[in-house]
Amino acid sequence: MPFLLLWALILAMCAPAHALAQAGQSTSFPTFDVSINGSGRIDVGARMGVLVDRGGLLTITQVRSLGPDWQAINRKSANFGFTDDTFWLRLQLNNTDAQTLARLIELPIPFLDHVELFHFAGDNLQGHYALGDEQPFAQRPVQHRNFIMPLTLAAGVNTVYLRLASSGTIEAPLRIWDPVLFSAASNDENLLQGAVIGVLLIMIIYNLFVFFSTRDINYLYYIGFVASYLLFHLTLTGFTFAYIWPDAVRWNSFAISTFIASAALFTCLFTNHFLKLKSFSKPAFHLVRAMALFSAVLLCLTFLLPYSWTVRVGAAITIPIAGTALVLGYWRWWRGARFARYFCLAWTAILIGLIVLNAGKLGWIPINIWTENASQIGIVLQVILLSFTLADRINNDRTLRINAQAVALGHERKARASQERLVEATARANRELEARVESRTTDLNATLEQLKVANDRLLMLSTTDGLTQIGNRASFDAAISVELRRAQRQQISLTITLFDIDHFKRINDTYGHLAGDACLRALSDLMRPRIHRAGDILARYGGEEFVIALIGVDAEQSIAMAEEFRAAIENLVVAFDDHNIRFTASFGLVCAVPAAQHQVRDYLATADRALYAAKDSGRNAVRAAVLAD
Repeated sequence: MPFLLLWALILAMCAPAHALAQAGQSTSFPTFDVSINGSGRIDVGARMGVLVDRGGLLTITQVRSLGPDWQAINRKSANFGFTDDTFWLRLQLNNTDAQTLARLIELPIPFLDHVELFHFAGDNLQGHYALGDEQPFAQRPVQHRNFIMPLTLAAGVNTVYLRLASSGTIEAPLRIWDPVLFSAASNDENLLQGAVIGVLLIMIIYNLFVFFSTRDINYLYYIGFVASYLLFHLTLTGFTFAYIWPDAVRWNSFAISTFIASAALFTCLFTNHFLKLKSFSKPAFHLVRAMALFSAVLLCLTFLLPYSWTVRVGAAITIPIAGTALVLGYWRWWRGARFARYFCLAWTAILIGLIVLNAGKLGWIPINIWTENASQIGIVLQVILLSFTLADRINNDRTLRINAQAVALGHERKARASQERLVEATARANRELEARVESRTTDLNATLEQLKVANDRLLMLSTTDGLTQIGNRASFDAAISVELRRAQRQQISLTITLFDIDHFKRINDTYGHLAGDACLRALSDLMRPRIHRAGDILARYGGEEFVIALIGVDAEQSIAMAEEFRAAIENLVVAFDDHNIRFTASFGLVCAVPAAQHQVRDYLATADRALYAAKDSGRNAVRAAVLAD
């Protein structure tokens, strides 16, 4: 019955026809209100309109004109299963504030082939992104393992269209984030994933050492299974494409099916050898060996056949293989093989994890941190229990040998006593070995944690100005290169503004250098909340000089913002040692859509000329210069 239930859950997830309402039934879909003080995270779920594009030929203009053809999604999640169709999704975001609002749309399914987003405010196209795992990772607007698409929401109703196409399953559990909250949530998710990955790596390394010590082939098959699943998990969640092979687009397009087949192969090999099926049941042995041969052939075919075929076959064989392993394990346990008990518990744990995960996706149980990560909890328990299984079988085999020796030497009391002492010494040695391994593992984890904290601290110190607590020149140089390439790629304007405090030396000479430092800090505190959009940069460029980089702002807006900053600085009063210090600043800026030959130094040189022009005109002024071709 558990296997029938799991099959029903998987079939329900892969049947897109039952996920849609009839066309023309309703074209009115919920509108999500967003504001500065609103919720920082919105889970869209199935509250969207969907349009099935059978041939994948519809354009955005045609899609926007097909009002009656939009359908509603009649299930808890936007999961359309394995399909060759292209899907268009539509949702509306109502910015209830009078000003523009920065938001991120997250699509946490990294293995989709094509993801295209269109953002409209009324009839005006506000933004467009074309993503997918068949494009280099560096082309993503936000360097994240999931598909992250920044939006600048205009006041009022904004309409977002999303086009999805893939050779595997199509899912769209969209989330709308406040950028700051997303950053914190992403760090928490990475921490959780790191814990799972760390456990799997520790088990691989530990059992690899045991294999070299014992030369037991079961450890090698176990390591192969855990390594295959680890790579499958990292590929499925986008970590490998983000950090290991970001430019290997072709390999990444079929890596999932390769690791599925590899995990299935090692599962069959481990089951056959560990349960000793050759001596226990010839039919069971040949059945599992046939599954292993099929998995090996599928593993080779993943490099030759289309991914849409191999991933379906791979997904289809995992349930029979897992079910066969579990049934044979319980059969061996029932027939008296006590070493099979942890083997059974291991496969039961992953089965329960998959059932809980799918039940949460189908809305049968509440969604929380436990149900969302049920499969990962299940696999961690499975890996740990399988490791216990190997140790338990070794102990079981050792016990059988000891009993056989005891029977053979039953009349030799002295030999029996010696054998018991040997067993006790072996057990003590095993406990000491386990204690040493646990101690070394604890020391290693502590060292790794200290190294991570030190690296994080070093990174913060290397990119943050110690006096003003804003970015330093090094962080600016790294960030502006990314923004310049994005502006060149999207053909949008890039503004760089240089400004510094007028007569700063006079402040230092009159009130002292500590007063000058206070003025720099006050200026940074004044500017920091005004530079808040995703992609905008504020940094201390050197001494009393600061730099601002704005993306997607035209020249008129840039000059107006610089005038606003200049006026705010002119009205700023810095209290220091019973003195009220006032000062002004001069601004030089350049705003242009960068051509292919333009470099960051061209922008900085032009802005610097404008700054000198502002100084020559009497200071406390804003001047703009034109970027040379």
